[in-house]
Amino acid sequence: MRSERFLLREYSMSGFTQKYAIIQLFEPIPVGTQFASDKWPLHSTIVDTFAIDWDAETMKNQLEKLLKKQRTAYSAAEDDAFFGPEKQTHVVLLSQTESLKKLHYDVTSLLEHGGLTLNDPQFAREGFLPHATVQKHARLHKGDEVSFTALTIIDMFPDNDPYQRRVLATIPLRA
Repeated sequence: MRSERFLLREYSMSGFTQKYAIIQLFEPIPVGTQFASDKWPLHSTIVDTFAIDWDAETMKNQLEKLLKKQRTAYSAAEDDAFFGPEKQTHVVLLSQTESLKKLHYDVTSLLEHGGLTLNDPQFAREGFLPHATVQKHARLHKGDEVSFTALTIIDMFPDNDPYQRRVLATIPLRA
């Protein structure tokens, strides 16, 4: 974990840029809600942290068009795992169902039309590994079934604050 001092120095030297993530929330969070970067709600990431040439409104409109045609994706919780260079992030893996892979690929392809630049491209497309990070207040358990019914755009840098996140929009998929 980077220290606050390091992050502030990094900001003053290089500046942070606007980034987003596309997730499925497993607990309802209203649009506009802001939360600390270390206090995420229970969710699964469809497209990990990225920059894009589109503004947020254009991205939202393009996702709405796509998701109107997209059917709900389904998956189930599998085993626990630990991610990160020091295995510091506790997650629950999700089964890689065809409907979930299709959702990931379709959203990624759409965002590429807007100049998508992923922070970690190795975790997209063939590298997509669906999971839900275990939170202090909530987690999935092996066998839990989950539905991907609405995708949420998260602002990863609201009001130029790298320590906050904001729900920009939640867009339902076709039932």
